[in-house]
Parts: sequence; structure tokens; C-alpha cells
Amino acid sequence: MIRQNGIASQLRIIAVVVLAIIFTLPIFFCARSSSKNKVTIVVALLPSEQVGYRKILDHFSKESGISVDLVAQQYDQIRSVVYAEAQAGRGELDIVELDIYMLPLMSRFMQPLDSLNLSLDSLKAHVPSAAWQAGYLGNPPHVLYLPHRLNWQALIYNRKEIPQPPTNWQELLAVARNHPGSVGFKAAKYEGLVCDLFPFIWQAGGDPLRPNSPEVREALIFLRKLSEFFNPAVQSYKENSVLQAEEHAEIFLHENWPFVVPLLREKGLLHHPFETAPLPKGPAGKATILGGGYLGIPKTAPHRKMAARLLKYLTSAAVQKKMVAELGWFPIRDEGWKGLTEKDKRDFSGFLAMRNFVRARPSVPFYPKISQIWQDGFYEIIFEKRNLSIVLKQMQEKIDKVMETSLK
Repeated sequence: MIRQNGIASQLRIIAVVVLAIIFTLPIFFCARSSSKNKVTIVVALLPSEQVGYRKILDHFSKESGISVDLVAQQYDQIRSVVYAEAQAGRGELDIVELDIYMLPLMSRFMQPLDSLNLSLDSLKAHVPSAAWQAGYLGNPPHVLYLPHRLNWQALIYNRKEIPQPPTNWQELLAVARNHPGSVGFKAAKYEGLVCDLFPFIWQAGGDPLRPNSPEVREALIFLRKLSEFFNPAVQSYKENSVLQAEEHAEIFLHENWPFVVPLLREKGLLHHPFETAPLPKGPAGKATILGGGYLGIPKTAPHRKMAARLLKYLTSAAVQKKMVAELGWFPIRDEGWKGLTEKDKRDFSGFLAMRNFVRARPSVPFYPKISQIWQDGFYEIIFEKRNLSIVLKQMQEKIDKVMETSLK
């Protein structure tokens, strides 16, 4: 009886979740056209991107005869609906875009794409290796996601205050010493913190899954020195707030994503005084972190074959060039870079210089737990000044335990 009550309780919880999402996000479940030649794609688009993206989809519909329902939603909402449809055993969504760091966690809900007619070998040859591997998941591994748009971090600096950007760790530390309190770091406790942190670990030759190593220790020793010159407000900084801090001359340099370029353009601040530059290299070389959105077909998708055709279209060389030109996105494949204008090349120069040094976060289903361990450890080491060796050892034990549990 107790077990039956527990199961009934779980079913009621699932039903409540599904109903809540249905009523909260009615756009996903509204009455659909009776046409069988229609697919629904959900993408995390900004309002300014929706018109251009719609034009790209309209061209597909004209060529294929397949209508496309475009739904723009935030990543968190998309993940919630994918989960709810999986629990219900049926769905309305044919293609979904997910943020890269959640790909492993959501992989059990996705349809293997290598079972569909997508010419994946041809696409793989033109996609950066790190970007391709991020979508190759499961046991046994399959292609579960295709990159939709890619981005990575570069340095944003004030050239009025810092005429020459630092090119290595030693120069970065020298700049910080000459401008105390001028170093920005996205140190709020969220995923953005590890996006700033992991490049330092890779630049030292380390692995985020092996915190108790000489290479990671070296990276954290350097960050401790650098943190002496952090702006006092870094623990509140996220993507937008750290950019605003630089605009207000509270800081003179920080890591950030390509979205800052059009924002600085609009305000007349790009090149006057802000510039982009490559991230400073460490003892093991250069590295930056991969970000972006990936497309997948849920197992509950009602129109998988038509969805596969749309995926093939969106990842084609011709469409990638259009996305670069019309949306300002970085392309997923080599041919797409031809869509960049000379002005774009200058404006995004720091990001383009990091193109061949992109690294992906660990592609493990327990990644959110790894991220949290690193966020907590960073606070203990940098802000609480705890013993470095002890903290790194404790972090290793936690990560090993998570990895061991995941294998059972």
C-alpha cells in the first residue's frame, strides 16, 4: 500500500508539472493546423533575431513544401517542456534548441540523429572538433545534437586605459597591478563563473575533472594573485552587469561573449574606447570556452523525418552564411565564415583570434554537479582564503564520488 501511494503521489506530481507547463506556456500546446506537412521548432531567440530567422524558415518552406511553426522561448522553458513531454510519452515539439552545458543531462530524451538521413559525415568534416564532440553523447555514443550557433569568450578591454591588451598571464598580472580594482570576473555563483574559470585551467594544461593536479593548482595559485586586483563587486557580476561595469569605467577588462559587440556598436563605444582581444595565454597555451545552442529532435517528436530535413537545411553551408549575414551569429561550419564582412572581422577580431582554441566543458551527464563543485570550490579558495591543497583534494573526492555514482 505504501509503495502504491508513493507511485500515485509521483504520478500526481508529474501531472501537476505537465498541467502547469501547459497553462504557463500555452504557445507550445495551442491547437495546431490539420496539415501533416508541418514541424514545430523552438529556439531561444531574441526579439531582434526573430524576423531574420523567420525569413530563413520561410525559404525552407518554399523549397520543401513543409510549413514551420517557430516558437521563441528561453532555454529554461524549453528544457521544462521537453521534460514534460517525455513524462507524458507524447509531444508537440519536433526540434528544440538547448544550451550547450545542458546537453548531457537532456540526452536521454533525444532521438539519435545518426539513424536519420542527414549526411552527418559531410557535416562533421566542416564543424570544429570540440563543437562536434559536444553533441556526440550516450552509451553507446550517438550524434544526439547538431550545433546551431557557436560562440566563445574573448577579452573586452578599455584601450584608453590599457593601450595594449595583455597577451599572457604575466602581462595580465602586470596590468592588474597597475590598475588595482580594474579586473572584472563573472564571479556570481552561476554557470558564468566556470566559463571564466575553466579557460585558466586549460591554459595551465589542467582538466576540470582533475582538480587535485599540479596543473589545476598552478591555475588557482595564479587566480589567487589576480584576485587581489579584482573589482570589489565581482561576486555580483554576470554577463550584462560586468559589461555595464566596464562601460562605467569601474573595470578596464573582463572576459565575455560575442553578444557584447553589437551592444557596444549601438552605443558608439566599440573602438571608442572598447576593443576585443584574445584571452591571455597561460603556461600550456591559449584556450577559451565553447558556448552556444544545439538542435535536437526529442524522442516524442511527432514528425521526425520532416524535422531531419529542417535540421539538414539549417546546418547547410548556404544557410549558415545567411545566419552570419542576417543574424550576426558565428557559424557552425567553415564555409559560413565567408558571410562575415570586413567590418565584422574588425569588430569581432578578438573572438576570431580565439577560433582555433575553443574547448568544450566536460560532456558528462552529471555536469551540473561538476559545475556546482567548482563554483563552491572557487569561493572557498578565492574569497574565503581556505587552504588550497585541502580544498582541491576535497573537490577531487566529490567529483570522484559523482563519477562513481553515475556509473552504477
